[in-house]
Amino acid sequence: MKQLILLLFASCHLIARTSVTVREITAVRTLNPITIDGKLYESSWQGKGADNFTQRDPDEGLPATQKTEVWCAYDDEALYIAARLYDTSPDSIVSRLGRRDASLESDWFDLYLDPYNDDRSGNYFCVNPAGSIRDGVLYNDSWRSSDWDGVWDCAAIIDDHGWAVEMRIPYSQLRFGEKTEHIWGVNFSRRIHRRAERDYFSMVPKEERAFVSRFASLKGIKNIRPPHRIEILPYIVSSSQHLEHEEGDPFNTGHAFTSNTGADLKVGLGPSLTLDATFNPDFGQVEVDPAVMNLSDFETYYSEKRPFFIEGNHIFRFGRGGATSYSSFNFGNPNFFYSRRIGRAPQGSPTHEGFVDKPGQTTILSAGKLSGKVADGWSIGAISTVTSREFARIDSSGVRFREEVEPPPVVLVDLEARASLDLPGSETSFPKPLHVPPAELLQISGSRKFRSRRLRDRADADFESANQGLGV
Repeated sequence: MKQLILLLFASCHLIARTSVTVREITAVRTLNPITIDGKLYESSWQGKGADNFTQRDPDEGLPATQKTEVWCAYDDEALYIAARLYDTSPDSIVSRLGRRDASLESDWFDLYLDPYNDDRSGNYFCVNPAGSIRDGVLYNDSWRSSDWDGVWDCAAIIDDHGWAVEMRIPYSQLRFGEKTEHIWGVNFSRRIHRRAERDYFSMVPKEERAFVSRFASLKGIKNIRPPHRIEILPYIVSSSQHLEHEEGDPFNTGHAFTSNTGADLKVGLGPSLTLDATFNPDFGQVEVDPAVMNLSDFETYYSEKRPFFIEGNHIFRFGRGGATSYSSFNFGNPNFFYSRRIGRAPQGSPTHEGFVDKPGQTTILSAGKLSGKVADGWSIGAISTVTSREFARIDSSGVRFREEVEPPPVVLVDLEARASLDLPGSETSFPKPLHVPPAELLQISGSRKFRSRRLRDRADADFESANQGLGV
């Protein structure tokens, strides 16, 4: 079915900065190529680096037990980071190799960037001594998501002095505006596994619920421009299946061969917005979901791993309590949009008995998505997908039937805006539907969604029942 979802929301935040000194680090323009091999031989790394890291664990506020130095350099295409992580016992450095984004029990070096310098969002890049990596996005000041996988280079080596890291972050992986001179937010972190120690260049005390808003300032980056971003990825894929089958099944001979073709498109609309489009996508290369036995009445929620849906997916997550939410006991995060329902297995079932040939998933014919930031701190996300009408074939004692198991695309959509109903004497906000003409939509702040009429009617019934229970 066709799904068109538009979410717009703005957040204003007032950050009351106390008498905390904002640390600074200066990036130098490199005129010579930097080889990413973990060996800090380049001239950009020969001066004094930024040091004086502070413990957050185990002894909060005390100087780090091991010295760490960090350097920053840049050219017209990328930002370069080098770190020398001294260790008085190099043979005790914990180095483990694992899959991307795995939380390995080892030493780590982490880089955090806020290219917008908005004190709320950014990216993180992590490397351990074995070369294992983690990366993702930062949002809402202290939240993070590992769904995003950037394209960047790194190398790490262990030597007699400890271990060293080099990183290259292309500007194509970052989002920033056009300026003559840039000031970015930056932070660095080091984990020493054997001591359960976590050191930060700009340490946020445990009593404060903040992170990006407490970054240091990265200065000195001048005369760079956001690159033009356009990617076209056509594909041709084939698959062969050889499975056991029930005797007499006319739809299953024990083997099957299929082929498919399509394309993905990614275009940067200015420095801050990204347009993604896909035509007849194939997600055969995506990591398989873990096996789950669900004995409850509720559907199983899986992490989104399909590349098209990952770009900017943190924009579609909100209502988690804000950056100052210390806990969420007995309170589930509101899930207004669950992308795994797009392209899922057809939900209908054949009414005739017999041998059944039913599609394993709903075909996504095309999809488009716009995500990013606009002026005045607004984040915008819009997604539209069109799925095909699916049928199952049934053979009942030699008589063939063809039944619909997934309805055709819904062309008619209905506009719905949501606001908050604040009850006196309560800190809880309950959603209340507000049906307004389209011309008045932009005058309402909050989230806005396009829903099919069927979903709208069901939601209205739920809200009406809830409001009656609340006496409103």
